[in-house]
Parts: sequence; C-alpha cells; structure tokens
Amino acid sequence: MSKKRRREVANIDVQLIEIYEDLASFNEDIRLKAAIALVSKLSPDHDPSSQDIEKALNRLIKGLSSGRKAARVGFSIALTELLAQLLGPDRKTAPEGSITIEKLLEVLKSQTHPVGSIPGQEERDHHFGRLFGAEAIIKSSILFQSLAPSVHWSRILDLILELAKKKPWLREECGWIIYGGLQFLSTKFTNQAYAQVVIDKLVSHGLVKTPEGVAIWLSIQTLFPTVRLPMEMWRHEDPLNAKETTTLAKVLKEASTPRDVQNGEDVHGLQKGMWNSKLHFAWDVVLAELYGRQALTGGNSARSQRMNFADFWNEVVDNSLFSNAASNERKCWGFLLLCKVLETAPEHIIAVVYSKNLKRSLINQLAGTERYIHQAATKSLKVMHARVERNPDLAAVIATSLITTGAMNSFAQLMKTKTIEKLLIQASVPALQQIILLFQQLIERPGTQEQKTSETQRRSLADQLLSLLRIRKINPSSAAKTFEPEPWVEQILYLFTKCGYFAASYDSSDPKHSPEPPISPASQDMFRSRLSSCLTHLLSTKSVTQPDYPYLVVRRIQQQEQTNGEDHSLLDADKTVRKALLRAWKTVERIHKKETGLGDHEEAQLRASQLLYSLTILQVYNGDADAVSILDELRIFSDKVNESEPAIKSDDTAASEVIVEVLLSLISKPSTLFQKLAQQVFKTFAAEINDKGLESMLAALESSQQEIFDQNEEEEEEEEDGNSQDESISDVEELDEDSDSSGNGDDDDEAASDVSEDSATSNEEASDDEDKQDVDNDNELAAFNAKLADALGTYRADADMDDGEEETTDDDMTDEQMMAIEPHLTKVFQERKKVTSKKQDRKDAKETVIKFKSRVLELLEIYIKQQHGNSLALNIILPLLRLIRSNIPKHISEKASTIIREYSRLCKGNALPTPAAIDPLWHLLRSIHAEAMQQASHAHSSACSQASLLLVKILVGLDREHGHGAVAMYSETRGKALFHKGCDVKPAFFADWNNWCTSAGRNLQR
Repeated sequence: MSKKRRREVANIDVQLIEIYEDLASFNEDIRLKAAIALVSKLSPDHDPSSQDIEKALNRLIKGLSSGRKAARVGFSIALTELLAQLLGPDRKTAPEGSITIEKLLEVLKSQTHPVGSIPGQEERDHHFGRLFGAEAIIKSSILFQSLAPSVHWSRILDLILELAKKKPWLREECGWIIYGGLQFLSTKFTNQAYAQVVIDKLVSHGLVKTPEGVAIWLSIQTLFPTVRLPMEMWRHEDPLNAKETTTLAKVLKEASTPRDVQNGEDVHGLQKGMWNSKLHFAWDVVLAELYGRQALTGGNSARSQRMNFADFWNEVVDNSLFSNAASNERKCWGFLLLCKVLETAPEHIIAVVYSKNLKRSLINQLAGTERYIHQAATKSLKVMHARVERNPDLAAVIATSLITTGAMNSFAQLMKTKTIEKLLIQASVPALQQIILLFQQLIERPGTQEQKTSETQRRSLADQLLSLLRIRKINPSSAAKTFEPEPWVEQILYLFTKCGYFAASYDSSDPKHSPEPPISPASQDMFRSRLSSCLTHLLSTKSVTQPDYPYLVVRRIQQQEQTNGEDHSLLDADKTVRKALLRAWKTVERIHKKETGLGDHEEAQLRASQLLYSLTILQVYNGDADAVSILDELRIFSDKVNESEPAIKSDDTAASEVIVEVLLSLISKPSTLFQKLAQQVFKTFAAEINDKGLESMLAALESSQQEIFDQNEEEEEEEEDGNSQDESISDVEELDEDSDSSGNGDDDDEAASDVSEDSATSNEEASDDEDKQDVDNDNELAAFNAKLADALGTYRADADMDDGEEETTDDDMTDEQMMAIEPHLTKVFQERKKVTSKKQDRKDAKETVIKFKSRVLELLEIYIKQQHGNSLALNIILPLLRLIRSNIPKHISEKASTIIREYSRLCKGNALPTPAAIDPLWHLLRSIHAEAMQQASHAHSSACSQASLLLVKILVGLDREHGHGAVAMYSETRGKALFHKGCDVKPAFFADWNNWCTSAGRNLQR
C-alpha cells in the first residue's frame, strides 16, 4: 500500500499578514504603525527583492478596492509612502527589475477595473479603489520629478476625469483630488506647465462649467497666474466676472445653463444623480476669492471687473438657492452656506447675507418643527449667535439686516422665535445703542400708512424694548455714590417719553423728521404704559447705586418743554396745575442738588423724596387729577429742603402723617409702579413713622369698602348697603377689652362667649353667601325672562299657559308689530345691562379693596423687618389677628400670618422690644388670649400662639418674674377652654406653650 504524499508547507510571512490586517483597522494609530512597519520592511536597508516589492504593490493596490473595515484608507497611506520611498525624488537606488511608473499605472488600471457582471457594491468598490490609488500616486510626488510634465501626469488626469464623467456621483471627489494636487504643486514645485495640463484636460473633458471646474479654475488663476486660460469659457477668463453671475449661479447649484444647451454639451451627463447633504468644496474656494476681492483695492482690469460679494450673494444665493421655485434640498445648501459665511466672513460682509428671499425662507422654516429643513434653519441661528457672542459689536449689523430687510410683518414673526431678543442681550453697549436708534426710526416710520397696522407694529417694537430692559442685566455703577445711568436704558426711557408725552409738529421743510403716520392717542397711551412698566422694573432692581430713573424722565420732560422745539407737550392743564408743576419741579431740583455731602440716612431720605416727587409729577402728566393734590401734600418736603437739617425726624408728627397718607393714596391705585414706589419710599422713612402714622395704616387695613373709596353714585351705595354682608369684606368686632382688664373671670367668659357666638354667626352667614347669590341670580333671570316675554307677548317655555290662551309665535307677527315692540325690547335689555354692570362694579370694588389690603400688609411687613425692635410695632398684632379671623381671601390671611411669624422670628436676644410701661403688655397678652378663644381657623390659632409667645418673651426678657404671670394667664385660658362651651382654643396653642416652657426653662431656673 502506497503512502499519501505530504503537502509541502509554503513559506508564509506571518508578520506581513499581520501588517496587512492592521492596515484595515478602524484605529488610526494602529493603521499608521502598520504603514510604518511595511515601509520599513521594504526599505533599501533591508535589501528587499523586486519580487517582494511587486507583490507588496499589487497587494496594496488590490486592497484599495476592498470595503473591509478601513482598508481603503490604510492601504492608501501605505501605498503613498512606499511609492515615495521607491520612486520619489529622494529615493535610493532601486533594485534591478523594480516597477516603473508606467507599469504602476497599468497595474492600477487593471486592478481597479470591474470585469464581467458583478454586483453594484463591488463595482463601486473598484471605482473608489481607482480614486484612492490616483490620489496616492499624486501625493507621493513621483509624477513631478521633471521640469516638463511627463505623459504619466496626463494619463493620471485622464484616469480621474474619465471616472468623474462616467460616475457623476464621484465627480466631487475627483475634483477634490485634482484641486489638492494643485495645492501640493504650488508649495513643492514652481513649474506652471503642470497646471497648464490640468486646465487643458479640464476643457477637453468638458468639465469646466461644473462646481469642480470652477474651483480648479480659480485655484489655477490664484496659484499659477501665468497659465494660459481658454478665452471662450468665461468672460475675461474669470468665472467671477460681474457678467457671469447668472451662469455661476446655475453652475454652483448644478443646473444646466442656456449656453451649454446651445453649445450642445452633454449637460445631463454632468449633473449628479443624487443629492449630497454636504456643501460642495467649490463654495469655499469661491468665498475665499470674494473675501479677497472685498479687501482688494486696484489691481488688474480683469479682477477689477469681478462681482462684489453683495452681487454674488443676491444672484447666486438669494435668487437661486432661496428662490420661490428652489427645492428644499437647494434651500438646505443655502442654509449651510449661510452658516459657513457667518463663521468665516469678515464683519463688513455679514451685513448683506440676510437678503429678502433668505429671510423669508428662514422665517418659514422656523415656524414649526415639522418643516422639512427646520433643523438647518435652527442651526444657522445658533451659528449666528455664536459669532455674535465672539464679537458682540456684530449684533447691530445683523439686527439691522434682519429688521430692515423685507416687510415689517417678518419682524414680528422673527420676534416670536426670540432671535431679535437674544441678539439684544448679546450686543455690546455701542451696538445696542445703534439697535435702539433703529427701533426709534421704525417707530417713527413703520413703513405703512394704515393706522391700525402702524399701531400694531409700534406696540411690537415697544414690547421688544421693554423685554430687553427686563431681561438684560443692568450693570451697577462701579464707583461709590455715583448714580450714572446705563446709556441704553436712558435711551429707551427717553424714546418712550418722547412718544408718550409729546406730539411732533409737522415740518414741511423737513417732512422726514415727522412720524408717518402720526402717533395716535392709543399708541401714546401705550408708550406711557410701557414707560411705567420700565420704571416699575427699574425700581425693583436692588442696587445701592441705582440711578433715579423717574427723575431723569421728569427732567427730560422739563427740558423738552423749555426748548419749545418741534415737539409740543400733550398736557392740557390750566395755570393752577402748571404753577403746581413748576413749584414741584423746583423742589425736585433743590433736593437733587442737596443730595451730596450728607450722611447715608439723610441722603437716602432725600433720594426717596426726589423719587416720590418725580413719579407724582409724572402722574400729573398722565392726567391723574389726584396727583395735583398729592403735590400740595408733599410741600412739607419743600419746607424741609429749605431748612438746614433735611432729615425728617420721628417726632415730626405732620411729616410722618403726610408720608403715610401719601403712600396709602399711591397704593390704592392699580398701578404696580406706585406699589414699588410706596415700598421703596416706606423703607427709607420706616424709622420715622410714629404712632399716628402707624394708626393710619392699621385703620386703612381695618376699614370697610365705603371708608376707603368714595362712591359717586348714591343709588349704588344704597343698593350695596342691603347686601353688605354678602358683597363686602366683613369687619370683625373688637373685643370688650375693659372686661379683660377688670380681672373678673366670669365677665371674661361672657365677653369671649358673646364674641365667639357673633363670629360663628358671621361665619355661618358668610358660608351662605354663595347660595344667596345663586338665588339672587335665579330671581333676576326669572324677572328678565318675564319682562322679555311680556314685551314679546309670548310665554316662557317652562311656564304653563292659562286656559283659553292661544300660543303665539314670531311667525304670527307682522312687520308693523315687530317694529312696535322694538322699543320695549331695547328697554328690557338696557335694564338687564344696568343690573349686570352694577354687579361687575361691586365685584371690581371688592377686588380693589382686597388688593389694597394686600399692599398695606406689604408695607407692614417692611416695617416689621426694619423696626421689630421698636415697641410701636406691637400695635399691629391685634389688628392682624382680627384680619386673619375675618372673612377674607386665603392669600390675605396667609400674608398676615407670615408677618406675625416673621415678627416672632426676628424678636430674639437683643432685638426684643423694650417698652417703657409693663401694663400695656399684659393688656395686649390678655387680648391675644381672648382672640385665641374665638371660633376661627387653625391659621388664626397658630398666629395667636406665636403672638402670645412673643409677648411672653418680651415680658420675661424685662423681668423673669413675669414668667409667673404668664403661667397664670395660660392656666386661666386652659380653664376656660375646659369649662366654657364658647371657648374654642385649639390644642396646638397649649402645645406651643409647653414646648416653649421646655426650651426656656433652663434659662429661667435659678
């Protein structure tokens, strides 16, 4: 039996196999190490054989057509370096029989040529392999060793350009390789003959008027200026000639041109078969040339006839990529191009990029996330904001371009996207001032003659400025006691002042100066309202060096009136009001001049007085009749300014009462501005408020609706009196404090029981308010239906007809009968309207009183925070407890409870009040315990407990022996809660007392 022949083991180079494997790795570092290892292995130092070199070259070229991992990239790098080592200018003597350039090109062509019927993916891999191989040969520099271009350079160009024509979807990559080769030639070699071959081949293959052809042409023009360019391709041999804008637009968007059709060129073969989501590299080349053209002065005649960037953008981009007929794909290119320009363009160029069609497309695509290219439009805005963030001065240029280009309604749509708002925030102060000046021009001339449209646009602009003031951070003055305003804030205030308080006179000699159309009274009211909102926000800004913006506004009004220029004041006042304004303004000026050189407290008082005066004067210009009387009351400040000591002391009863009365008058108005004003002024004068002023505030807090507001119609008052329990805020009766101080326990029980019963009755009545109101509404509706039926001569659908009564319908009535009942119907509906109006008035009056009480509580909260150590602050406890127990909205009760809780928290240690007399403290504590006995909410009980413990802390702080009296009083209250039915003390009241005794017992024990 014969033995089987053993197979001979071939000599396998395992290291070489691993190198080829690593060349296909996704890791770039591994690929580079493998390429270095291969080149080192085949270097002349290792004396490789020609067979090994040819085998390696064949393996690398074949690997270019592989789609495995990153083989195409890794093999291309290795092939480039190996060719440079074997055939490059710096090569050493090659082994005999080594491969030549001609043989290399043949191997590349044969290895990357698809043979037979193969799948489409394999065919594409072969085309990519040819492309990467050509790139490797060009980068290796083996074709540029002689002074004159060799035939190999022409062959490699033919190879690339034929592939570009055969496969249009690869044309951009083919053009990029040739463009990169020209850049390489310009840096390594100076021979321009190679560039001449490129342009000749480009013409012969008919690829001049393609994006790749434009990029290569412009590159040769710049890098090799002596190359002879064909004259019949472009005017003056320049694609950027001013007369070639239309052709260039069609070339860059890859559309056929009329000249191409006339010349019979195969334009369909030049167009790509698929759309690329990336921007073509030719745009970068064109933009770079245009950027240089903008900075170029003089030059040769050909370059001087080039299009400027504005012409290029309008024709090639705006009227091409963003035209009405442009597809979404081309508009996407347009947005990508916009991003590129915003990132790279010089500042002077950005002013023209937001053209008409572009802005229309931008607004349309930003309108909703469902739009096809919404993301591209959003990205362009992000790029724009990023550029402005790097250079805030650009905000004025971009905002001007966005606002002034196109119709005014596009501005309103842009504001909905917050684009303009974010630009205003990012802008530098000089840029912001330019934008505000632009807003002023648009307010004066909105670009429409229709009054309603102009009012809407002016309101939109004013709202944008108000939003800017609220959102943008106002930098405080750096120097101490310097109240310099921000220039852009002052600019906004002056603009609103001019438009709200003055009317421009028409000047026939200069009609452009006058607003067109004139600012209507409705718009003037709107500007005054926006000015008030601005001042409200500025008063809310907490800054030690906050400028007195109301004073600046009033001073502007005075200056404008004194100049008697083209604008005249809208104030129509008699001599008495004018005289009061003049006197008040002089007082303000004296206060302003006297602010410097004083102590902090005196200066704060003068600034508060100036603020109060300024806003009251402004209110006179707003047409408030009560403001004139307030100016008369404020004359006390004028007297104080004339004295040597400007500060108002707490013993100055008249001044304290005037301050409180004026502030109460201000907070009774619905304006938020006067609420902020009252709070700021009250903070300054809180220390000077005496017992009379505090009593005025508490009286206003406890007063009824009729005591605060005068009703002009007596009939309405009489009608409201009948339902005062239902429609107005019920006032709580005061407890019989005399019986508390007598020490008779039975009398105390009876008094507490009586008040508790009254309170319970009041609460029961309040709980029936809603039911009574529903019944009243039903009765009124029934009465209305009865009157309507009587006028029509019909009967109600839910009522029974009398026997013998015939049913009548509208069809039975003649025209004369219908005309006859019309006056009766009118009268019925007028009466119904009066009833509804009175109800609404009562409801509004009730809401006004509630808001007024809320603002009074805010002032009391300020007083407690600043004057909690003042014994006068104890006077507010009982009124607040009664307010909590009354029939008031929940938020008012919570605010009053918060004040008592804050008062109790602040009073500790050295901050406890030290009243001169002890008996009023005991009397107050007894009254608090009597309040705790009432039938009320848990919030009221908690407030009573906190107030009671506060009084105990004050008494024990004065003398710890007073603790025995506190224990006795709590024991007495505990007994009443146990044995008297009308006493409704909550358990938490005594739990808080026990907790306090536990914590305070350590300090009180001897």
